[in-house]
Amino acid sequence: MPGGTVASVPGVVTSVPCRRYRDGTTVQTVDDIAVEVGIEVRCGPGPVRRLYAAPLELDILAMGHAWLEMCPEGHVPAIGGRDGDPQTRCFVFEAVPAPPRNAPVPGGLLDAGQVVSLMRRFIAAPGLWDGTGCFHRAAAYDPDSGEFPFRAEDIGRHNCLDRLCGQAHLAGRPLSGLALFLSARVTASMCDKALRAGFRTVVSRSAVTTEAVRLAQAAGLSLAGFAREAENRFTVFCDDSGRFAA
Repeated sequence: MPGGTVASVPGVVTSVPCRRYRDGTTVQTVDDIAVEVGIEVRCGPGPVRRLYAAPLELDILAMGHAWLEMCPEGHVPAIGGRDGDPQTRCFVFEAVPAPPRNAPVPGGLLDAGQVVSLMRRFIAAPGLWDGTGCFHRAAAYDPDSGEFPFRAEDIGRHNCLDRLCGQAHLAGRPLSGLALFLSARVTASMCDKALRAGFRTVVSRSAVTTEAVRLAQAAGLSLAGFAREAENRFTVFCDDSGRFAA
């Protein structure tokens, strides 16, 4: 996740003229809005995918998306180059057999008393949503080190997971032993993506859906929502594996 506020990260925000209505009065003003760009991702012979994202580390976003959404099972993306002018933002990968890895690391335990304080750390970190309110964020927490080794922000919540996976893939580190922290709601599509990424523990500051809970229960995913630092609470929706240790 880029450090600092949007003001310290060039190119992610632009000022636009607008008209604001408040308390019965309309005034002409200027507001800051997030910049969004399109990119294309190609992986092997499959179709081109088009994504829209904040203009930051687009190669990592593209790699994570290729890994999670485009590579066949047992394969990983290898950089194949960029197609044409880099300004076209077209990222090309080849799907290659995944190197042998050790058995997946089981998800680390989270002490129930830590969950709210960890969410507080996650939300309080400097980031792009300061000033626009337009960005989601995600981070992977390592219970063994007590740190968040991977962080990401983007306009779209799904992009945040793609970015985390791109970071982890480049670092050669599996995500199965880490806990996923999210600012966004956990829908079925987010839960499915988190499972494919390897996460077995998910904590969201926002809501969850019935289908997300069903997927989590079927896969043995520990899922918590409404982790609110100001209210000192969170809600466990499923935890058959006991990863939210009392």
